Amino acid sequence: MTVEKLLTTVVDACDEKHGYDIVAYDVTSSGMLYDYCVVCHAPTNRQVEAIANEVKEKVQENEGTVYSMEGLRGSKWVLMDLGDIIVNIMTRDDREYYELDTLFEKYPIKEV
Repeated sequence: MTVEKLLTTVVDACDEKHGYDIVAYDVTSSGMLYDYCVVCHAPTNRQVEAIANEVKEKVQENEGTVYSMEGLRGSKWVLMDLGDIIVNIMTRDDREYYELDTLFEKYPIKEV
């Protein structure tokens, strides 16, 4: 699967489960080990878990690989490693507290 198809799959899965403020940062010029960082949030832990499970299911259906998935137990912040894409699904409070968007704001946003 191409990186662009994987990115579209991830964003669509987040949207299907009503993730809020879905943003894909293009970090290809940063020298990081991945090309995109996707960030979204949900109002509850249960919804964070549902979004993460949807992303995992859709990626695997499209023959992609989920290399690791952390934080599903508490579901306040789930971090998924898809190889070329890192996905952060958080509660709104955690997104505001950790300010990941501020960390990545210097990188362009990829329209999907």
